Amino acid sequence: SLWDNLPLVLLAGVIFSLLCAPAFLLVILGLFVPAIIMGVLTIAPAWTALLAQENDVARDVKTDIRTMIGSLPRFWARSVGLGFLFCLQLLFAYLTLPMLSYPQVSLVAWIGLAADMLGLLLLAVLYLYAFPLLVLHDVGVGTALRNALILASRHINNTLGLLGMGILFALATLYLSSGLLLFLPAVWGMFIVNNCRMVVGEELTKE
Repeated sequence: SLWDNLPLVLLAGVIFSLLCAPAFLLVILGLFVPAIIMGVLTIAPAWTALLAQENDVARDVKTDIRTMIGSLPRFWARSVGLGFLFCLQLLFAYLTLPMLSYPQVSLVAWIGLAADMLGLLLLAVLYLYAFPLLVLHDVGVGTALRNALILASRHINNTLGLLGMGILFALATLYLSSGLLLFLPAVWGMFIVNNCRMVVGEELTKE
């Protein structure tokens, strides 16, 4: 699916990167709180739209980039709803970090930071399924999160594989070339969409 539709996937990846650019620019300028808010408003809907485009590619139906463009307004509110949870957790972590610079750091600060990191990890795992479920089954935020928790817990190997792939892609982008941002998110998205299609199919077969 990826190689047979490589030009379309690359184009979708470039559009995704362009939509992410404002948030990244704010990070570079050191405006972390505005960057987090901007990320919720732009990156989360862009990611859903990218997955919608790749879902059509995975289903081997006739499609073009208009699928991604049309998915932006269609899934915007629900994508922002999902992204808001991550934004809130990031803000908690950001507010906790200054406490670690005190001469005597309290145990409460370390516990708070550990809880924030655990919350971010849990959300990252849930997002591996929640975002594609929005696209595949047009469900609400609550239903997507609930079903994501079920799928992530029942298919642990798949979940760890996708999470590990995302970490490797992030490290490659950080240490090899930032230009990989134009391609690797789209590749990861293809695996995420296809995995979600597969595990949902398995669950339906069990029923």
